[in-house]
Parts: sequence; structure tokens; C-alpha cells
Amino acid sequence: MEGNWREKTLEELEATSWDEPDFASDTVQKTHALRKTPLARFTAEDVRILISQRISLPYLVPLAIEKLQQNLFVEGDFYPGDLLQSVLSIDEAFWVNNRALWRQVFELIRDRMWEVEERYINAEPFLELS
Repeated sequence: MEGNWREKTLEELEATSWDEPDFASDTVQKTHALRKTPLARFTAEDVRILISQRISLPYLVPLAIEKLQQNLFVEGDFYPGDLLQSVLSIDEAFWVNNRALWRQVFELIRDRMWEVEERYINAEPFLELS
């Protein structure tokens, strides 16, 4: 990715825009708004929401990794480690096609598995991909 990718929106990075949502749930409204927000403004919760919805993973997983490098158990709106749990819950197909990203996440949790387990964060499906 080019050096200033964090200053761009998902719409700019993917060169696509979504139609206005026809469903008024908070999550739908939030995901649509976030696609128009520069990535540099994303909070841990913003990243967690989009990753949980499997939206724009090639851009959001590197952003999540940056946040997890600063604090492995960074908290969105739910609990300490909710961003990590969202990342660890990404489908196997993504990780198979993005092994370098998988390895970065693995390196973050490898020596801290006791802390991950202590917080009841389920890493098993992610670790099975090794």
C-alpha cells in the first residue's frame, strides 16, 4: 500500500462507493459512514465494527495490527481485547490468502497466550491455521 493510505477513505482506496443504506440499523448506518471517513481517524471500535462485518479486510487488518501492537488488549465499546477477538475470528480463507498478516498477528499473541486465555479470548481457530 502506498505511504499515505491511512489518509484515504475506504471508498477512495477501493474506488467504489456504496448506495445509501436502505436499512436503518445502527450498524448499517455506522459502516456506511465509516467508508467515507479517512482511516487515520478510525478508533479501535471503528476497526472492530468493520472487521466484525468482514468489510475491507485487506485495509483494516493492517490497521488493526498497528493498534494491537500499541495495546494487544485495546478496547472498542465492549471489553478489553474485543478488537483482538474480532481479528482472531476472521474467516480462514482470508488468513490463507494473507499469510504475512496472519504471521504478524501470530507474533503478537504467541508469547502472550496466557493473557489471551485469561481474558477468555478464543484464539484456537486462528492458531489452527499454523
